[in-house]
Amino acid sequence: MAKKAKESVVSAAPIIAPEPSQAPKLDFDAWWALNEKKIPKQHTKDVIWADFKARGLSSQETMQTYNLAIREYGLLS
Repeated sequence: MAKKAKESVVSAAPIIAPEPSQAPKLDFDAWWALNEKKIPKQHTKDVIWADFKARGLSSQETMQTYNLAIREYGLLS
C-alpha cells in the first residue's frame, strides 16, 4: 500500500501557478475621456499630456500609472 502511495505522488503533475496578470493598458485619450470632468477646465489636455510625456509616460499606460502622474501634477489627490 505504501508503495502505491509513493508512486501516485511521483506521477502527479506539478502545479504551475499562473503568471500574475498585468493591468490592462489604455490610451491616454481613453484615460482623458474617463477623467476630464474631474479636471478643472484651465488644465488642458495638451498641457497634461506634455507633463506626462516629460515624466516619461507613453501613450499606452495603465490606469494606475496615469492616476499617479496626475497626482504628481497636483490634481485628483
